[in-house]
Amino acid sequence: MAAAPPDATPFRHLIHRLSDPEQFGIAMSGVRLNADFLAPNKTPTRVEQFQAPGWSLDFHEAHVKARLFGPLPPGWVSLGLVRSPAASSWYGRAAAQGVLLCNPPGEPIDGCIAPGFNCMAVNVPIAMWEQCGALAGSRRSSFGGFAALQLPPQLYARIEQRLKSILHHLRGASATPRLSAFAAREARDFSTYMATVAWETSTTPKEPRDSFRNRARLARRAEAWMRDHLDQPVQIPDVCLAMGASRRELEYAFRACFDQSPRDFLQALRLNAIRLSLRRGATQITEVALDHGVTHLGRFAAQYRALFGESPSETLRGVK
Repeated sequence: MAAAPPDATPFRHLIHRLSDPEQFGIAMSGVRLNADFLAPNKTPTRVEQFQAPGWSLDFHEAHVKARLFGPLPPGWVSLGLVRSPAASSWYGRAAAQGVLLCNPPGEPIDGCIAPGFNCMAVNVPIAMWEQCGALAGSRRSSFGGFAALQLPPQLYARIEQRLKSILHHLRGASATPRLSAFAAREARDFSTYMATVAWETSTTPKEPRDSFRNRARLARRAEAWMRDHLDQPVQIPDVCLAMGASRRELEYAFRACFDQSPRDFLQALRLNAIRLSLRRGATQITEVALDHGVTHLGRFAAQYRALFGESPSETLRGVK
């Protein structure tokens, strides 16, 4: 897997236009892909890649009928999300729009595509993949072989919406370097999310801690951990791993105890802590926000106003 250059953004951004079978070798990050054209190629295939040491995202707009195959690099897992109704098949199985293709360790890329095929591929290391199995609360110790999973329409729509936001940030990072670290975190979080979705969709989760007492205990432990880490840009998967709980378990616990999702609860804790700091004498809004784990200042200001009915600067003016 290609590493990010040390003196630039924390990821590489590459765009390729492929018109010959031999050029397809670089179509997937980290894979030496083999391609055989099955019909004339009239329009180059567009491939956009974002590569970092711990994840990569590949976006494909294919304009050729072709047979594709190639081994995954050792230690990596590949997930492909079919984003168009154009015909494709993987391991001999037809894949429609909204199908998540899972190539766990040891499973090569093996498929056929047709003109109009559109796909997004996420590649993650095995360590992250196994952590996501824990986040999903899977009963199984291993994923098994190749799987083609049809995602529910609402879930697929949410993923597409999130992808648009991530692409916007990743593409804008080269023009606005200060956004690059935030964009890289967003991409890594999305990669973790997609791997967790694969586990959740394909396996039977463990039974959640069903008593209210157990859920309350988990929610309060997680709340205490969140408060102890407000100075860090932690995300909900970090909380789950620290608690030894699945994403579903944490969601059930917070809904039962606080009538809120863990993500919204963590955001509210951050905003309340920032407001308290501003009212107690802090004068540098950006510094206070960063000290409380905020990674996107523009989004922070909107969230602050939505919760408190005023901007951070208005809070400061009210103190003076």
